Amino acid sequence: MHKEKYDFSLKTKKKVWLEVGFGNGLHLVELAKRNSDKLIVGSEVYENGVATTCFSLFQNKIENARVFHGDARILLQSFEFEAVDRLYILFPDPWTKKRHKSRRLLSLANIEIFSKILKSKGAICIATDVEEYYLEIENAFSNLYQFERLHVSPKEKNLSFFLDIKTKYERKAINIGLLPSYLVYKKV
Repeated sequence: MHKEKYDFSLKTKKKVWLEVGFGNGLHLVELAKRNSDKLIVGSEVYENGVATTCFSLFQNKIENARVFHGDARILLQSFEFEAVDRLYILFPDPWTKKRHKSRRLLSLANIEIFSKILKSKGAICIATDVEEYYLEIENAFSNLYQFERLHVSPKEKNLSFFLDIKTKYERKAINIGLLPSYLVYKKV
Protein backbone atom coordinates (compact mmCIF):
# COMPACT_ATOMS: atom_id res chain seq x y z
CA MET A 1 0.00 0.00 0.00
CA HIS A 2 2.67 2.55 1.00
CA LYS A 3 4.99 1.46 -1.80
CA GLU A 4 2.41 2.43 -4.44
CA LYS A 5 1.87 5.88 -2.89
CA TYR A 6 5.56 6.70 -2.93
CA ASP A 7 6.43 4.89 -6.15
CA PHE A 8 8.62 6.62 -8.69
CA SER A 9 7.12 9.45 -10.77
CA LEU A 10 8.87 12.58 -12.02
CA LYS A 11 6.00 14.75 -13.19
CA THR A 12 6.88 17.99 -11.38
CA LYS A 13 7.92 21.59 -11.84
CA LYS A 14 9.87 21.46 -8.58
CA LYS A 15 13.63 21.13 -8.38
CA VAL A 16 14.60 17.45 -8.25
CA TRP A 17 17.08 16.09 -5.73
CA LEU A 18 18.11 12.45 -6.11
CA GLU A 19 19.63 10.14 -3.50
CA VAL A 20 21.16 6.95 -4.86
CA GLY A 21 21.37 4.14 -2.31
CA PHE A 22 19.33 5.65 0.52
CA GLY A 23 19.64 2.61 2.82
CA ASN A 24 17.13 2.84 5.66
CA GLY A 25 15.90 6.21 4.36
CA LEU A 26 16.82 8.36 7.36
CA HIS A 27 18.56 11.00 5.20
CA LEU A 28 15.97 10.86 2.40
CA VAL A 29 13.03 11.36 4.78
CA GLU A 30 14.75 14.24 6.58
CA LEU A 31 15.73 15.82 3.26
CA ALA A 32 12.09 15.69 2.13
CA LYS A 33 10.84 17.10 5.47
CA ARG A 34 13.19 20.08 5.30
CA ASN A 35 12.73 20.77 1.57
CA SER A 36 9.01 20.59 0.83
CA ASP A 37 9.56 22.84 -2.19
CA LYS A 38 11.70 20.12 -3.86
CA LEU A 39 10.90 16.66 -5.21
CA ILE A 40 13.15 14.19 -3.43
CA VAL A 41 13.71 10.99 -5.40
CA GLY A 42 15.45 8.01 -3.87
CA SER A 43 16.77 4.75 -5.23
CA GLU A 44 17.53 1.67 -3.16
CA VAL A 45 18.10 -1.96 -4.11
CA TYR A 46 17.29 -3.53 -0.71
CA GLU A 47 13.60 -4.20 -0.11
CA ASN A 48 13.74 -3.72 3.67
CA GLY A 49 15.20 -0.22 3.23
CA VAL A 50 12.50 0.65 0.69
CA ALA A 51 9.75 -0.64 3.00
CA THR A 52 11.14 1.22 6.03
CA THR A 53 11.46 4.42 4.02
CA CYS A 54 7.97 4.23 2.51
CA PHE A 55 6.48 3.62 5.94
CA SER A 56 8.40 6.58 7.39
CA LEU A 57 7.26 8.84 4.53
CA PHE A 58 3.66 7.73 5.19
CA GLN A 59 3.94 8.24 8.97
CA ASN A 60 5.36 11.75 8.46
CA LYS A 61 2.73 12.61 5.80
CA ILE A 62 5.47 13.48 3.32
CA GLU A 63 4.15 14.05 -0.20
CA ASN A 64 7.27 15.40 -1.96
CA ALA A 65 9.27 12.15 -2.12
CA ARG A 66 9.35 9.29 -4.61
CA VAL A 67 11.02 5.93 -4.13
CA PHE A 68 12.51 3.61 -6.74
CA HIS A 69 13.17 0.01 -5.70
CA GLY A 70 15.82 -1.59 -7.87
CA ASP A 71 19.13 -1.07 -9.62
CA ALA A 72 19.91 2.65 -9.73
CA ARG A 73 21.24 2.32 -13.29
CA ILE A 74 17.69 1.58 -14.50
CA LEU A 75 16.40 4.69 -12.74
CA LEU A 76 19.25 6.85 -14.05
CA GLN A 77 18.45 5.84 -17.63
CA SER A 78 14.85 7.00 -17.16
CA PHE A 79 15.84 10.60 -16.37
CA GLU A 80 15.77 13.18 -19.09
CA PHE A 81 18.89 15.16 -19.94
CA GLU A 82 19.65 17.73 -17.19
CA ALA A 83 16.62 16.80 -15.04
CA VAL A 84 18.33 16.66 -11.62
CA ASP A 85 19.42 19.66 -9.55
CA ARG A 86 21.28 17.79 -6.81
CA LEU A 87 22.52 14.23 -6.41
CA TYR A 88 23.42 12.53 -3.12
CA ILE A 89 25.63 9.46 -2.85
CA LEU A 90 26.26 8.88 0.84
CA PHE A 91 28.56 6.11 2.02
CA PRO A 92 28.27 3.89 -1.06
CA ASP A 93 29.50 0.33 -0.79
CA PRO A 94 33.29 0.65 -1.25
CA TRP A 95 33.69 -2.88 -2.65
CA THR A 96 37.11 -3.09 -1.03
CA LYS A 97 38.15 -6.46 -2.49
CA LYS A 98 40.24 -5.98 -5.62
CA ARG A 99 38.04 -8.28 -7.72
CA HIS A 100 34.91 -6.26 -6.77
CA LYS A 101 36.18 -2.71 -7.36
CA SER A 102 34.51 -2.58 -10.79
CA ARG A 103 31.15 -2.59 -8.93
CA ARG A 104 31.79 0.81 -7.34
CA LEU A 105 28.97 3.27 -7.90
CA LEU A 106 31.37 6.16 -8.48
CA SER A 107 33.04 4.66 -11.54
CA LEU A 108 33.89 6.86 -14.52
CA ALA A 109 31.04 5.30 -16.54
CA ASN A 110 28.48 6.15 -13.85
CA ILE A 111 29.91 9.64 -13.32
CA GLU A 112 29.29 10.23 -17.05
CA ILE A 113 25.64 9.22 -16.55
CA PHE A 114 25.39 11.52 -13.51
CA SER A 115 26.79 14.34 -15.63
CA LYS A 116 24.09 13.84 -18.27
CA ILE A 117 21.15 13.93 -15.86
CA LEU A 118 22.56 16.75 -13.70
CA LYS A 119 21.63 20.32 -14.59
CA SER A 120 24.28 22.91 -15.25
CA LYS A 121 25.43 24.28 -11.86
CA GLY A 122 23.88 21.20 -10.23
CA ALA A 123 25.79 19.46 -7.46
CA ILE A 124 26.87 15.94 -6.61
CA CYS A 125 27.26 15.46 -2.85
CA ILE A 126 29.35 12.45 -1.85
CA ALA A 127 30.36 11.04 1.54
CA THR A 128 32.65 8.09 2.19
CA ASP A 129 34.55 6.72 5.17
CA VAL A 130 37.04 4.74 3.06
CA GLU A 131 40.17 6.82 2.45
CA GLU A 132 41.27 4.87 -0.63
CA TYR A 133 37.79 5.32 -2.19
CA TYR A 134 37.89 9.04 -1.38
CA LEU A 135 41.22 9.36 -3.21
CA GLU A 136 39.86 7.43 -6.18
CA ILE A 137 36.78 9.69 -6.33
CA GLU A 138 38.93 12.82 -6.13
CA ASN A 139 41.16 11.51 -8.91
CA ALA A 140 38.20 10.63 -11.16
CA PHE A 141 36.51 14.02 -10.77
CA SER A 142 39.76 15.99 -11.09
CA ASN A 143 40.18 14.56 -14.59
CA LEU A 144 36.71 15.62 -15.76
CA TYR A 145 36.27 19.04 -17.32
CA GLN A 146 32.53 19.19 -16.55
CA PHE A 147 32.94 19.26 -12.75
CA GLU A 148 34.69 21.44 -10.23
CA ARG A 149 35.05 20.65 -6.55
CA LEU A 150 33.72 23.30 -4.25
CA HIS A 151 36.58 24.55 -2.07
CA VAL A 152 35.71 23.17 1.32
CA SER A 153 37.88 20.87 3.39
CA PRO A 154 36.71 17.30 2.63
CA LYS A 155 37.01 16.37 6.30
CA GLU A 156 34.50 19.08 7.27
CA LYS A 157 30.82 18.55 6.57
CA ASN A 158 29.54 21.48 4.49
CA LEU A 159 26.09 22.13 5.95
CA SER A 160 25.09 24.11 2.86
CA PHE A 161 24.88 20.75 1.09
CA PHE A 162 24.82 18.06 3.77
CA LEU A 163 22.25 17.71 6.56
CA ASP A 164 23.27 18.11 10.19
CA ILE A 165 22.10 14.54 10.91
CA LYS A 166 24.26 11.43 10.70
CA THR A 167 23.37 8.42 8.57
CA LYS A 168 23.70 4.89 9.91
CA TYR A 169 27.05 4.33 8.17
CA GLU A 170 28.32 7.78 9.10
CA ARG A 171 27.66 7.07 12.80
CA LYS A 172 29.28 3.64 12.46
CA ALA A 173 32.42 5.14 10.90
CA ILE A 174 32.75 7.89 13.50
CA ASN A 175 32.17 5.43 16.36
CA ILE A 176 35.17 3.34 15.25
CA GLY A 177 37.35 6.42 14.86
CA LEU A 178 37.16 7.00 11.11
CA LEU A 179 36.90 10.53 9.75
CA PRO A 180 34.53 10.57 6.76
CA SER A 181 35.22 12.67 3.67
CA TYR A 182 32.49 14.96 2.31
CA LEU A 183 32.84 16.03 -1.31
CA VAL A 184 30.72 18.42 -3.37
CA TYR A 185 31.23 18.74 -7.11
CA LYS A 186 29.43 21.35 -9.16
CA LYS A 187 28.68 20.78 -12.81
CA VAL A 188 30.09 23.68 -14.82
